Amino acid sequence: MNIKKELIDQLKKLVQFLNEHKIDYAFAGEFIFSTLVDIGPKMDIDIILMIKEKEMPVFIDLLKKEFESIIPHDEPMCFRSMKIWRVINRLDDRLMILNFLLAESKFYKNVIERAHEIDFFESKLKIITPEGLLLLKNWTELARAMPR
Repeated sequence: MNIKKELIDQLKKLVQFLNEHKIDYAFAGEFIFSTLVDIGPKMDIDIILMIKEKEMPVFIDLLKKEFESIIPHDEPMCFRSMKIWRVINRLDDRLMILNFLLAESKFYKNVIERAHEIDFFESKLKIITPEGLLLLKNWTELARAMPR
């Protein structure tokens, strides 16, 4: 199996899913800015979603219907100022980990509003700006470091 081709196919499918369901989103994290040259056994992909937490169970159910090998965590990972809903997509001997960050704060909404839209095969893919990536990384590290 060509893992780069499989990864790109899965990303295409995910982007089409998000666009078809009219979910406002932005891919974030260092993964999306990499050249996909060195793909290890585990790939974390961070995606900011502009949906409410109460809508996540329906979103996850739709995702499970679209992808055969989706394994969602039972509940979100909670940090002081954020929640991350994690979903694992198994690709043969590799894991594609999707971390969905909900845009419930002005900060995340602003990151999505400033995202770039690029052509990605036959779809449009929204990615955060490099500046947004730095802000997001600092925000995430701060949220993890702060005691509850």
